[in-house]
Amino acid sequence: MTIPDLDAKAQAVVLLARGVSTDAAGAQVGMSGRQVRRWSEEPEFRADVEAARRAVLAESVAALTAAVRDAVDTLHAALKDKSPSIRLRAASEIVRALPLLASHAELEARVAALEATQTPGGAHVVRVA
Repeated sequence: MTIPDLDAKAQAVVLLARGVSTDAAGAQVGMSGRQVRRWSEEPEFRADVEAARRAVLAESVAALTAAVRDAVDTLHAALKDKSPSIRLRAASEIVRALPLLASHAELEARVAALEATQTPGGAHVVRVA
């Protein structure tokens, strides 16, 4: 699979970010896996792969977020189903998900608080009450 309008090195970045091995990436861009491994030793190339991985992850999270909304709507509709067993299963799934959601919200708040203690340059700010 080649990616139009990208040179071999840029294509390798995208492929590695998607989890393709160096040998497979090399074969797909017309280079050896050894050449891709050499590129992987370059700090700028590694940084580009990591940035591309973050972009792939962000795209995946956005797609899952949309799917979660549909899933919640489905569970909500199932709470009104004529079948008692379907209503019970939907209610059970909702109740089972609550602790995980609460835990996620708490973790997100804690990360935000930690990030707020850092300056843009990465130095930590110690707050004394």
